[in-house]
Amino acid sequence: MRFRTSVKDVSIFTRVVQSIGKVANRCVIQLTSEQIRLICTGDSDGAQIWSQMTVDSLFEDYRIESNFQNQINLEVSPDTLLRALRSANNAYSVTLRLAKRNKDPLLSFAISAQSHTGSNIEIVQDVLIKVLKPTEFSKIKEPLCPAPDVHIVLPKLVNLRTVVDHMRSLSDILTVSANHEGNLKLSVAEDEVKLETTWSDLAHPHITASQNPEQTSDPSEYKSVMLDMKSFLRFLSSYVVATTTIACICSNHCAIFYVYIGDVEKSSGVMTFFLPGIVRED
Repeated sequence: MRFRTSVKDVSIFTRVVQSIGKVANRCVIQLTSEQIRLICTGDSDGAQIWSQMTVDSLFEDYRIESNFQNQINLEVSPDTLLRALRSANNAYSVTLRLAKRNKDPLLSFAISAQSHTGSNIEIVQDVLIKVLKPTEFSKIKEPLCPAPDVHIVLPKLVNLRTVVDHMRSLSDILTVSANHEGNLKLSVAEDEVKLETTWSDLAHPHITASQNPEQTSDPSEYKSVMLDMKSFLRFLSSYVVATTTIACICSNHCAIFYVYIGDVEKSSGVMTFFLPGIVRED
């Protein structure tokens, strides 16, 4: 099993790992000859992230070899990986390889940078990992969701985050609603307070009939799902990498958010967030 590459875009890699680290303390990295997938199955709240990026968007001089179709699956701590990436932010050369230390597998970063005086600095950052067997990786399954009732392009996530930050002190549950007229509504409701914010004239992505078989007869009708407030805020942390975000609402079941890295048509990757719905007992 061999893996070695030069990290071409440390900034994007850092921001993706930063977003993943908000959701869970462990994630799986799947390395293949064409794609990099980062998978986070979440903690107790059920939130999951399934990210994929093209090799060319992150790496160059990319070499991978394994007995399992040149595929390598690793489990790693996002926080530990993030610390290594941050130390490489101002580097002019970063080489990443699979290595061992005292028989423990690790990802080793060889970082070349310059000090403020102009002298060359060589840094090595080792990140301990667990190499997953194919049978272990095969047990990791993407969530099954019903066909979404509505798709809508969200406003900038940093703007949504400002609004939701004000709502978090009012309730632990956030209701996300949208309709086919381009309206998005975020609301909280408790015994003593109700607060609602609405955005209008938002775009809808083109979805074929086979992908979205259930069309509402009334385009003004809202489709809604209640989500855990903390989970939604962790999803909004992906504003650091997002360009365009598409929300898919499966009424009373879940919400799926596609966070595109770069332009949608020529995107270098996408982070898919699955947030389970909450059934409130009144």
